Amino acid sequence: MQPLKNKTVLITRSEHQSSEFKKQLEDLGAKTISLPLIKTTPIKVNDIIPENYDWIIFTSTNAVKYFFESIPHKTIESKIAVVGKKTKEAIEDIGLKVDFIPSEFTAKNLANEIPVTKNESVLIPTSNLSKNNIIEVLENRKCIVNAVSIYKNSPIDYSETELNKIFLQQIDYITFTSGSIVDSFMKSGAQLHKEKIICIGPETEKVAKKYNLKISGIANPHTIDGMVNSIINLL
Repeated sequence: MQPLKNKTVLITRSEHQSSEFKKQLEDLGAKTISLPLIKTTPIKVNDIIPENYDWIIFTSTNAVKYFFESIPHKTIESKIAVVGKKTKEAIEDIGLKVDFIPSEFTAKNLANEIPVTKNESVLIPTSNLSKNNIIEVLENRKCIVNAVSIYKNSPIDYSETELNKIFLQQIDYITFTSGSIVDSFMKSGAQLHKEKIICIGPETEKVAKKYNLKISGIANPHTIDGMVNSIINLL
């Protein structure tokens, strides 16, 4: 059964993260077009000492990837919290245990539900564009929080010719998996037509609404699987 036959989906996340998404969509009959709008590069950090923290919070698989490029996983004694299923898998793939995952896969839920106690220390490896919502919630809960940028999100620029080549095609769905990708898309000069926009979660939706974009679907759960289901539900 191929419910997405004759449908075209634009994938805007980085190349190294899009293969599973692309395969799921194509297995359901969709044509996919890749337009990576963000590239990630490491930021060198020399002063992280993980054993100084009660908790380490990972809010993305990129945070896991770049953190453990600098820090040997065998040195980790802190409890680990993750935002969702894919981040949990990334931690378990390197042989570590996840101590907490929120009931709903958002940073806000993680910050509200994580079983921290007063004066516990929390390390959050982040990107340079990470929002501070989670920090504020944890500090209100009397935690000692250190957010460290360990990787950089940079927009990828495309020429008008390159964008026209893509958007002259029939595109049914555009998928956004982060607010920074939405920002990059809107600043690229790409022209929207009648495409349906699918966001991975409420934080991404919030950025899209800032640009007055009409959102057709929000993934539930806030994962790639949830995005695929949202697209199918719109048929």
